[in-house]
Amino acid sequence: MVKTTPRPPPPGIAPKLLAAQVIGTASWAIDIQEPSSIAPGEPASRSTGQGGSPSAIVRDAESIEAKWSLDPLSSNYFALLLAAHHLTVATFVPTDVDARIRHHAWVDADADRLARQIELVDAAASWDARAVSARTLADPRAPEGPPISGHDGEWLAVWAGAMGRALVLDDATSRDRTSAAIDASLARQASLYCALEASPDRMADLLRASTILAHNAGDLSRVVEQWPKRPSIEPHRTRLMKLGHERGDRFGGAFVRAGALNKALTAIENHRFLALRAPRGLRRARSLLLPIGPFLDEWGQTIARTPLLEDDDRAEVVTALLETHVRGPDQQGCLRALAAIHQHAPGGLDRLVPDLPARLRKVVRAGAVRDAMKTSKTAFEQRYFAKARVERALPPPC
Repeated sequence: MVKTTPRPPPPGIAPKLLAAQVIGTASWAIDIQEPSSIAPGEPASRSTGQGGSPSAIVRDAESIEAKWSLDPLSSNYFALLLAAHHLTVATFVPTDVDARIRHHAWVDADADRLARQIELVDAAASWDARAVSARTLADPRAPEGPPISGHDGEWLAVWAGAMGRALVLDDATSRDRTSAAIDASLARQASLYCALEASPDRMADLLRASTILAHNAGDLSRVVEQWPKRPSIEPHRTRLMKLGHERGDRFGGAFVRAGALNKALTAIENHRFLALRAPRGLRRARSLLLPIGPFLDEWGQTIARTPLLEDDDRAEVVTALLETHVRGPDQQGCLRALAAIHQHAPGGLDRLVPDLPARLRKVVRAGAVRDAMKTSKTAFEQRYFAKARVERALPPPC
């Protein structure tokens, strides 16, 4: 009897497992109905899943797994990775596919696969982040148009992975296509930032934009930095690296000014908030996603009033916010959220104290948390904006 060696599983996370992870962190996102990214009349081979929307692609995971088990380099599988990332990257527990879509997907790609995958990235970049993120910012000149968000940085990083491979292959078509996509995205973000700089009454949005631009330039820089060290690649690396630091002459210097403002004020407010991964109640709806800090008063009010949460859920959220405060006492966003919960929840924080861990009960009753409770949203923002105006005086505007 001849023994057969079992075929090893394909590399990467299995499609059905990835879909289960998306459902675990954002089940509400699976039912989002979005228009197809594939234009009417285009070949069916261009489409992935049911119409090409990210939700439809994830719902098609079982079919994709059948193809992936035979061909680990299936374009359907790559589309699923992009869809899972789009749906969860702004949630409390994102799926961990960053390295796969930024690096592994491109390492051994030939010119044909490179071009096919770039098409899918272009389509993914057109998906509307507003459906799955509370960290988007509308253009004040065209509020109904596409916003900017951290999702833009994700696609910049993926395009950069593709561009790095195109440079290695000396594939001018894919190089120019990805370079143009990166430049167009950066120019759009810089243009919005400059528009906000010219609007003195939009200080909160300018601070939000500084967070977005700094994050996105960092995502791009980290991938470009990993490109192979070759003389032919260095000019491209220099052009895209450290836009917030060393390339201040590009894009009107918007990324430098955004980086400076973010470093001075908002960087500390927009880390991963790892403690908020624990309260599972926060995964129940799009309305519970965390916006850009430190402007978390409205979010705290939602946590206090939403019928989606019970008191034990709220106690878990308060616990996570208090743990965040204890680990980073200088962060203001968690304090603003706590102040809003105290103001709008029946009985305030005092009612939730018995359900908190003993080590945190005294944190509620004294110090910075109590001071925040006494400070109105308006008073907090006035002080915060005054600091921002001082920081803005350093670099020249557009």
